[in-house]
Amino acid sequence: MISLSLSLPEEMRPILRLFPFLLLLLHHHQRWYEYSTLLAEAVTLPPLPVRPIPSSSQLSWQLGELALFLHFGMNTFTNSEWGTGHADPSLFNPEALDAKQWVRVAADAGFSKVILTAKHHDGFCLWPSAFTNYSVKSSPWRDGKGDVVAELAAAAREAGIGLGLYLSPWDRHEPVYGRTTEYNQFYLGQMTELLTG
Repeated sequence: MISLSLSLPEEMRPILRLFPFLLLLLHHHQRWYEYSTLLAEAVTLPPLPVRPIPSSSQLSWQLGELALFLHFGMNTFTNSEWGTGHADPSLFNPEALDAKQWVRVAADAGFSKVILTAKHHDGFCLWPSAFTNYSVKSSPWRDGKGDVVAELAAAAREAGIGLGLYLSPWDRHEPVYGRTTEYNQFYLGQMTELLTG
């Protein structure tokens, strides 16, 4: 057996008493390092499937990647970002409107769908809604018989590109806005027109 004798100055002796504690800390540090290494390896493992798994239509929507948002409406003719709902419908007259050209440009640029603001916050409808006169039917465009939504839907269908419609929940033109029951009936009526038209 080898005997080791140390001659330490008096002020160093408390450190010697801490030596077992320091060894214990070192041991735990080593264990912590091992655990953290295992944890890091676990993080790099592929994740388990997440539930719920999207339906085929949801997956198709997610894989579509690019959608072109067409922010077109009364504001296009009033040079304003958000209309007040009081612009004269006679201002809406897109004589050169070509929905097929919109869709062709979108498809050529790699977009898989187009989304149209069928009605923005100003309340002007790009289809002849039966629920309001504040729509294309009160404009001079195509003698009040035009329907931007129908034309874009037909062009998208013909080109095999997806179509989405934005129907603003806020309507600055509609007087029943703010009266929940009445406005919900109005809004659901317009939504039904768009989904079934």
